[in-house]
Amino acid sequence: MEKKFLTQDFAFFRGKIERGENFALLRCGDGELALMTGKALRAQEGWSCPTRVTKLGQALRESLLLTDPRVWYGISCPCCDREAYYWYRTHIPSKNLTFANLFVNRNYPSFREFFPRLKRKTVLIANYRARGKKIGNLDIAGHYEISDDCVEFWEHGAKELLERIKKDFGKEKDLLYAVSAGPLSEPLIADLFRNNPDNCYIDFGSSLDGFYREVTTRPYMIPGTVYAERDCVLDTDPLFDTDVTAVLTLYKRPEMLEKQLDALEKQSLRPSRILLLQDGTKDKEAVRIPEHLKSRFDKIAVRKENCGVWERFRFAMEEAVSPYVCVFDDDAVPGRRFLENCHAEMMKKPALYGALGIIARDGKSYPLGKYFRVGWPEDAHVHRTAEVDFAGHAWFFKKEWLAELFAAPEEVRCLKSAGEDMAFSFQLQKKGIPTLIPPHPEGRSEFYGSLPEYGVEAGNSDAALSRDRTNLEIMNKAFRFLAEHDWRLLCQRRKLHVILFWIYLRFVGNRHILALYRSVLQARERCRKWKRALREKWKGTSGK
Repeated sequence: MEKKFLTQDFAFFRGKIERGENFALLRCGDGELALMTGKALRAQEGWSCPTRVTKLGQALRESLLLTDPRVWYGISCPCCDREAYYWYRTHIPSKNLTFANLFVNRNYPSFREFFPRLKRKTVLIANYRARGKKIGNLDIAGHYEISDDCVEFWEHGAKELLERIKKDFGKEKDLLYAVSAGPLSEPLIADLFRNNPDNCYIDFGSSLDGFYREVTTRPYMIPGTVYAERDCVLDTDPLFDTDVTAVLTLYKRPEMLEKQLDALEKQSLRPSRILLLQDGTKDKEAVRIPEHLKSRFDKIAVRKENCGVWERFRFAMEEAVSPYVCVFDDDAVPGRRFLENCHAEMMKKPALYGALGIIARDGKSYPLGKYFRVGWPEDAHVHRTAEVDFAGHAWFFKKEWLAELFAAPEEVRCLKSAGEDMAFSFQLQKKGIPTLIPPHPEGRSEFYGSLPEYGVEAGNSDAALSRDRTNLEIMNKAFRFLAEHDWRLLCQRRKLHVILFWIYLRFVGNRHILALYRSVLQARERCRKWKRALREKWKGTSGK
């Protein structure tokens, strides 16, 4: 995976500044994200973010939409804030991305050495505490002051401030706008750039504090701390594609649709398209799509006849254009970081990822046999990625793999109400692609593929296929057929692994059980390496 480091990008932007180039650099971190998503936050500067999207939050969102090649966005890196990283990657249309930490962390000493050499005519937009202070060797033509409370200032002082700046300097060119105004910086820079792009607009943030504040304001300013030593990293590999299509199904639960839409629209990894397949029912009165929801879908397809559980995957194969797809059951309402969770794990290991995994304990039947669950239910949480026999409730995968699903044996594909989940894992296993459940830690429902407050009730409703004994027998038929046709189940491949993992699941949170589980797996791996070394040595000896 190709990557770029914090120190590399600092050299790139330092060169642009020293050459006197005109461009805009807007930097966004956790404070800006909280304001844009209505997440409660108390900043060390004293301002607070309410649990609603303020006018400043709306202005911040609008500031992310500049696509001019001269505009760059600094975003949170995955090593510091993975949730914010995915959110910005999927909400900023520009490809000009760099680090929000560009002038700080390991770069801060280099910034302190380089910045005082700048002598460009400058417009300073910074806290009132910078009044009359010397900021490096900048030729400050004007200082426009902001208060400590950015939320209040945007609503009552920002418009007047912008008007004064434009009146004083709006027509001048080749100025440096040095901005250190917290979350106000981005909408201020966006507005000024739109007015006159022939200047250099840079959000220097807290890196300017050391020039006019008498106290240390950030941990990275203290040599030897974790932040002072951190060299952050961003993914630049073309294979790191965050383009995901989400597919929902409407069958008999229209009351779940709005909850699912809300959950998808709040994802840290925002899906590029949301598709809806309405499957037909045997009921005389068809379920209706709520009118106020229709405009929130990118495409809606309606089937007059009941096509069964396989049809949503066929719909995804026909309509999705993204490299990744996530298909949801009609009762699965994901936590806000579920797509991020799956994608981050996919970048480590290509696999079919799901919300709920099943491991057959005897390898003979399911769901009428013995099995245990892995994923979102209360008794199934996992703190690390876990391999399972097959997954359900939600499936995250590469779109190209759908061809494998529809190459499954006809004996299973003909089962309209079951078998697609098992067949998908069965077919991918032939290609060496496992089925995994990403981490579902206890108490961290934002990572879950299905929120328990909805999943338990919906899964036990009369509309659930699993409530019908006939459907259970059809599922069992599909499982037995695939098990008899070379499906290599975990209990057959790794019997000790399955037993230990079952113990671990039953004692989740017990560090002694977890330590034992890991120790045994490490010992087994050492044994394999030892056996391989012996075989290689034996081959070498026999060759002589």
